Amino acid sequence: MNKISLPKYEELKKLMLINSGIVHMLPSDCKTLSDKIFKKNGNRISETTFKRIYGFAFSKYSPSLFTLDVLSRYCGYKSWAAFCEKQDKDETTPAKELSWQTLKQNADKITGFALQALKNKSGIPYNQTIEREFTDHHFDEFLNSNLTGTILCAPSGYGKTIALCQWVEKKAAIDALKGNNDIVLLFSSNAVMSVIVSGKDIHDWMLALLGYDTDNDISVLLDVKQRKDAKFYLIIDGFDEHMFKGDHFKIILNQLVDIFSFYQHHDWFKLILTTRTATWINNRHELEINNNTWFTGFGQDPNYINIPLLNLQEIKFLCNQINLNIENAIPNDIIESFNHPLYFQFYYQQHKEFSSQTNIDHISFYEILSTFILKKVYLGHYSTEKILLIKTLVEELDIANDVYIINKLKVAGDIKKSPHAYQELINIGFIREFAENNNYLQHTYIVFGNTDFMEHSIAKTLLYNNGNLLDIDLIRSINSLLANNKHKVKVLKWCIMHAIKSGQLKNIEYITNVQLTTNEKSELITFLGEVLQTEYASTTGNDSIINYFKNSFSDELFDYFFGLELVNTDYRKFLHVLLKFDQSNQKKVLIHSTLAIIAAIQLDLNDLEINLAKLKAFPKAEYEIFAVNPLSCLDAIYYQLKYGIIKTEALIDLTKLYFKRPYDISIKESASNDMLYLLGLFTMLLCNNPKKTLRFINFLDKNYRSKIKENDNSQYGFFIKIFKANAYLELGDQAKVSETYQSIAIDYEENEDLLTPYMKILFHSVKIKTLLNTTEESLVSNEMENINDIALNSGYKFPKLYITSMLLQSITLQNSSPAFYKQLNIDFNNIIKECGLNPQLFLDYIAINRK
Repeated sequence: MNKISLPKYEELKKLMLINSGIVHMLPSDCKTLSDKIFKKNGNRISETTFKRIYGFAFSKYSPSLFTLDVLSRYCGYKSWAAFCEKQDKDETTPAKELSWQTLKQNADKITGFALQALKNKSGIPYNQTIEREFTDHHFDEFLNSNLTGTILCAPSGYGKTIALCQWVEKKAAIDALKGNNDIVLLFSSNAVMSVIVSGKDIHDWMLALLGYDTDNDISVLLDVKQRKDAKFYLIIDGFDEHMFKGDHFKIILNQLVDIFSFYQHHDWFKLILTTRTATWINNRHELEINNNTWFTGFGQDPNYINIPLLNLQEIKFLCNQINLNIENAIPNDIIESFNHPLYFQFYYQQHKEFSSQTNIDHISFYEILSTFILKKVYLGHYSTEKILLIKTLVEELDIANDVYIINKLKVAGDIKKSPHAYQELINIGFIREFAENNNYLQHTYIVFGNTDFMEHSIAKTLLYNNGNLLDIDLIRSINSLLANNKHKVKVLKWCIMHAIKSGQLKNIEYITNVQLTTNEKSELITFLGEVLQTEYASTTGNDSIINYFKNSFSDELFDYFFGLELVNTDYRKFLHVLLKFDQSNQKKVLIHSTLAIIAAIQLDLNDLEINLAKLKAFPKAEYEIFAVNPLSCLDAIYYQLKYGIIKTEALIDLTKLYFKRPYDISIKESASNDMLYLLGLFTMLLCNNPKKTLRFINFLDKNYRSKIKENDNSQYGFFIKIFKANAYLELGDQAKVSETYQSIAIDYEENEDLLTPYMKILFHSVKIKTLLNTTEESLVSNEMENINDIALNSGYKFPKLYITSMLLQSITLQNSSPAFYKQLNIDFNNIIKECGLNPQLFLDYIAINRK
């Protein structure tokens, strides 16, 4: 028996479920059916066979006669032939009058079954998925366009199927509420495959599934009296080339085009497909019969993607669906990394639940992306060919000139050698094609699916070409290839991940040779801290990691990690990771001193007190090596903030310092010494004597970093200029304040990326000081907005409180901008209350300095 009667086969499947008491078929029910048949008949039909029968697994062939006989006996018939004979007799009896409502009822059953099967395949439990905002907009525009067909088109993993299921369910609920009589007939591509198996035309097959003769069905569909204003939606999910073998896709495509051509002039017929971008690009010339039949929703997007990635609100809502407490636990810059639905799915499958905020950090994104690439690229068929193709594509990028598109003709030979591997990379969205053409020429280009894939591929290629080693040669290649390139840091992150995972922990030392801006260095240090913390937290059985944490960093690498410009919350976390290493007491003093500086800048007096206690626990001898005693400076700052008491010991020591002979003090130029001398300058502010501050700066210019020039744009030079501007302001030399500000602005205003957030807030503070008591004082509010934004994101309460206190002393500002002045007062009081400070201490201090 080569062919079976599809309508009779579908009836038998329905009868099986009725006799088994199954209302909605689930994959788990396949085993139940297998057991029930064995108990009743003594015949064994496997669970896998039932999955093929009910569409949960791919079925290349028709069920065997043995299987059909067993199923028929279970339903009370002697054999499949007896069941078919009974069905034939029933068909000779007068059929009930065909109607639109009958078609709808049968379509609802088929759609309900298809929906359940598709929902069961969701990577995240379907009841925890979220509705996408774009879906309603897309289908509303389609239905208002009077066009016949539409598509949801994107690479693999964008959430096409889930978005479609949610829309179909939502439409059914609205139709039931409003009494609409639309027919929705939904199939998956697995179901459409049975067209080839049965030897039928897809149009006849579709109508046969509804249980009716073809001619009668068409007459019902075209009967305006029965249909009234209702519409018929034919929906196929997963209509993609890779789902079909040989020429099967082309056969079904041609039959689908025939259906589309037949019904396209009937406004009640709508065709909806979900498809991958590659399938649409390769076959749109077949589907687009003319330019006015398909609503694509691509807009100006040349990538043929009409499903956006998750936005920040959607990601937070999705997190909230899984754990109600997670929304406030993850910073926005981290959560935005999970904008690809498939990344989120992989993370969910790995962790199952979001138990706490520590589950997601910057490193989580790289782990998820690694999992994605491992499963989609490195595993499965043609893995070697895919890896070699990716390497070829990377080598064709013009990275030096920021050109990241590849002419397909240049790699046509490589593609021809591995066509299946290339098609798989297209199908998963790892790479994509786009065309540019005019009346005479057409060029096809290849690009990576997103910058994440490209950066990973560049890193892997650089490592491959360097024997998979993170060493000085690799760093030189990165500096040369990615000089002043925005992708440099992320490429370097992948190289660091590789080094740590492959046991090259000691080679991290080489990162000190990478040419980075201050912001890039800050980002890299944050990342490194999270990687090391993750590895430290999972050291079970990993001797290399355990031994690595037993040793201290080299002096060069340790010094690389210090800088006042790096101060932020993530930097504080990194310093706590450093404390897990076996550091010398002097290095621990530097770490706790930096943590105390961060606490002071963020006005976290409790944390400042904790780190002071740690510092006081070290023997006094440990401080003798430091030119500036961090403990005495920080203790003085703490007493001023907490009690308004100035401890003069630190000021006396600093005053003595600039009278010492150069060879009596530590003048070694280093990042840690930079920070200590700058800490000394901060402490000098307590004495309210700007001339002393300038004398201290003059001492440093002569004896410490004597090569620093006025046009120096180093981080240390930046902070020295900030201190100078503050001293000139207190001296009433507005011209000098403006001159110092201009010297900073020349270097940084045109490229603010050179400034870290802490440097930016000080830069805007200096600008405010240049505007006070001038004709441009009205611009102060704009600069204050910048300070508020930075303080909110980074927790820099002290700089904000200091500048707010200064502005509250301005009588002209109070008179010219009363609303702004009122807001300043509110902000001032909020910080004072939140941090438990004495407001008069700040106001008195500013008033004294302003005099």
